Amino acid sequence: MNIARTVKAVQEIMRQDVGVDGDAQRLGQLVWMLFLKILDDKEFESEAFDPAYESPIPEKLRWRNWAANDEGLTGDALKQFIDTELFVELQSLGLETPTSPLGLVVRGMFTDSFNYMKSGQLIRQVVNRLQQDIDMNHSRTRHTFGDIYEQLLRSLQSAGNAGEFYTPRAVTDFVIDRLDPKLQETVIDPACGTGGFLSGAIEHKRAHYVHTAEDESAIDATITGIEKKPLPHALATTNMILHGIEVPSQIRRDNTLAKPLISWGRDERFDVIAANPPFGGTEELGVENNFPAEYRSRETADLFMALFMKILKPGGRAGIVLPDGFLFGEGVKTRLKERLLEEFNLHTIVRLPNGVFNPYTGIKTNLLFFTKGTPTREVWFYEHPYPSGYKNYSRTRPMRSEEFEPERAWWGTEDDGFAARVETEQAWRVSIEDIRARGYNLDIRNPHTSATAKRDPHDLLAEYRTAAAAVESTRGQLRYALVEATTGSISDRQQNNGTPGENWQLLAEHFDMLFTTRSSVDSLEKKVLQLAVLGKLVPQLESEEPAFKQLSQIRNDPARTLGRNTGKTKVVEAVLNGDRPYATPAGWEWVRLGAITSKIGSGSTPTGGKNAYVTSGVPFLRSQNVWNDGLRLDDVAFIPPEIHERMSGTQVQPGDILFNITGASIGRSSLVPEDWESGNVSQHVSILRMSLPSMRPFIHLVMQSPLVQAAVQEAQVGISREGLSKSRLERFIVPVPPLAEQERIVVKVKELLALCADLKVKLSVSHAAQAHLAEVLTA
Repeated sequence: MNIARTVKAVQEIMRQDVGVDGDAQRLGQLVWMLFLKILDDKEFESEAFDPAYESPIPEKLRWRNWAANDEGLTGDALKQFIDTELFVELQSLGLETPTSPLGLVVRGMFTDSFNYMKSGQLIRQVVNRLQQDIDMNHSRTRHTFGDIYEQLLRSLQSAGNAGEFYTPRAVTDFVIDRLDPKLQETVIDPACGTGGFLSGAIEHKRAHYVHTAEDESAIDATITGIEKKPLPHALATTNMILHGIEVPSQIRRDNTLAKPLISWGRDERFDVIAANPPFGGTEELGVENNFPAEYRSRETADLFMALFMKILKPGGRAGIVLPDGFLFGEGVKTRLKERLLEEFNLHTIVRLPNGVFNPYTGIKTNLLFFTKGTPTREVWFYEHPYPSGYKNYSRTRPMRSEEFEPERAWWGTEDDGFAARVETEQAWRVSIEDIRARGYNLDIRNPHTSATAKRDPHDLLAEYRTAAAAVESTRGQLRYALVEATTGSISDRQQNNGTPGENWQLLAEHFDMLFTTRSSVDSLEKKVLQLAVLGKLVPQLESEEPAFKQLSQIRNDPARTLGRNTGKTKVVEAVLNGDRPYATPAGWEWVRLGAITSKIGSGSTPTGGKNAYVTSGVPFLRSQNVWNDGLRLDDVAFIPPEIHERMSGTQVQPGDILFNITGASIGRSSLVPEDWESGNVSQHVSILRMSLPSMRPFIHLVMQSPLVQAAVQEAQVGISREGLSKSRLERFIVPVPPLAEQERIVVKVKELLALCADLKVKLSVSHAAQAHLAEVLTA
C-alpha cells in the first residue's frame, strides 16, 4: 500500500467536513488517529510477548474497541463518543488516579490535540481507511512509513516559513553513520522535528551494537529529543514507538531555547548531538536573553549553536546541518565560530549542493562535524557533487544515501587525526592560521575547481570514450549471455505475474538503452534470480532424473518435523496445488523448507553478552557478517573455546546456509565455505542445514531470489523490529529442479551476476568521466 496515497485519500475525506479548516487542522486530526492506531498495533505485540501487559488506556477507549470494526460506531454516536469520552478521559490520564509513564505520554499527546471534524460519518470513513491500509504488523508498511512525514510536511505549505524542513533520509543516515553513536552513548536532537536523526541513531545502535535483550533495553535511556511544535512532536513520539522505544517520554514538547543557557547542568551533557536546527526563522522576543550577551541573536540557528557547544560532553561528537550564512556571517556568528575553533575540533565540513531541501527551501547547506575538547588545527572541506545527470534535486529526484559512498571511503578515523585523508578534486584542507587570517570566514570555495577546468578537454573526451567502450563491451557480453541462456523462451513463455514473453523480447532488443545505471543493473540482477527459480534460465533435459527421486531420499524420513521441541511430533505439511506460487517445468517439485533441512535453528547470545568477546578465539558470526556474496569476517567477533563448546546448538558447519532473521539485513544469506573450521551464530541469524549436501548451492540461490524475499516480507512479525520465527521459516515454499539442472542454474547465475557486478563498476567510471567532461566544457 502506498502510504502517501493513503494520507492523500484521508485528507480528501476531511475536506468534505465543515469543521476542518485548512491543511494544518487536517494534519493535526490525522496525527492523533495515527498515534492511537499505531499504539494499538504495538500493544498487540506487547501482549503477545507479555501476557501480564496492561494498557494505560481504558479498555473502551482503545482503538481496537471503538475504531477497528468498520461497522462500529458512526454518525452522531461516534462524534459524541470522541468529544465527550475519548478526548476528555485521555486528556486527564494520571490526574486523578496513577498511570504508567506511557499513560503520561498519551495524556501529553491528547493535551495538544483536537477533534476538528463535525461529521461522524466522515470520521468513520477516515478511521476505516486507516484501519484498512495501515498495519504496523506488516513489514512493507513499516518500511515505507517514514514517507508519511515528508507527505505531511509537503501538505503543510507554511512549514518553510518557520524554518522547518524535512531532513532527507540520505542526510540523517550519513550524519549518524559518521558520528557512530555507541550503545551506551547518549544522543540528543534539541530540535528533533519528527525524529529523523533519533530514529537513525536507534537503527544504527541496533545494527552495530545490540547483541542481547539487555542491550536492546539500554537504548531507551540514551535517546533524547525536544520539539516545541505540537504536530512534529506528535509525529516524533509516534516515530519512537515505531522504532521500539516502549515509553517515549524522553521526546519532550518544549522550546529548548527557552531555558537559560546557564541552567543546563553538568548532568545534562550528551555524548552525541545530531541536529538540523531551524534556520531562516527568528525566535520570539526575549528568548535571546537566555544566552550570554556575546551570543545573543534573534536567529534560531545561532542560538542553537551556542546551546550545542554548552551541552556536548568533553570528547563528545556533533553533526549539525547549517546554512551557508553561518559560515560567512559576522557579529554573533564570528564569535560562535571563534569559540568553536578554539575549544572544539571542527574537523570536517561537507558542503552540500543546492536543492537538498527542495521543495521547502533553496538555501544552500553544510554538514559540520566537530568534537569537544581539543582545538582545531585544520578543517577538511568536502564538496558533495550532484550525481551524474543531475542539475538539481527535486521531489522526484531527491538526494540518495549511496551518493555519500565517496565521502565514507575518504573519511578515515579521528583517532589518528584523519591521517589517511588525501586532497582530491572534491576534498581540500585549510589550516587554522589561514582561517584566523580570514576573520573566521568558513565560506571557503573548492581550490581545485579552476585547476580542473584547465585540463585538456580532448584528453577528458578520450578518457570518457575509453570508459564508455568498456561499458559497451561488458553490456554486450551480459546481453549475449542472457539471450543465449533463454533461447527458445523469449517469445513464447509466460514470465512471472502473468507478464507476457513479449516483454522479455523488448528487454533483449533494447538492452543497451535500458541498463545504463547501477540501479537498473540491480533490477537486472533480481530478474536473473527470478528467471532461475522460474526454470527459465537454462534448458530442461528430458533425460534428467526428476527432482522427486532426489527428494524421496528424505521425504519419508519420520524425523522430518516442524515446530519446537514440545514433545509433539508435527509432520511436514504437504505443498498443495493451491499453495504453489506458479507453475514450474516438468521434473520440478515444490517443497517446504522444513522438509529438506535437517536443522533450522537460530543462534543465541553467549553468556556475558558482548563482555564475552575476546581478541582471538572462535568466530562468533553476527548479521553484519552475513552477505549474499559470502561471509565478511573483517569485523567478526570472537568467543573463548569453552563458551563455543557450551553453545553446541549454535555451532556452524561447512555447507550451512546462514540466513538473517531480524533487523535491516533480514533476508540476507551466506553459504558457509567447505574449508570452514568452527564458529557460532548470534540470535539474529538462523542456520539452515540441508538434508542433502548436493542441494546447498541451489537453495542458497533460491533464498536470495525475489520469490523468497517476498515471502520474507510477508512473514515478518513485530512492529519495532522485524523478525522471522522458526516456524514461519520452516513453512517457506521453495522449488526444487532435477539435480543436474540445479548445477547448471547455479553456474549460469554466477556467470551473469559476475557480469552485472563488472558492469556496475564500469558504469560508475564512465559516469564520472562523463560528468568531468561536461563540467569542463560548460565552465
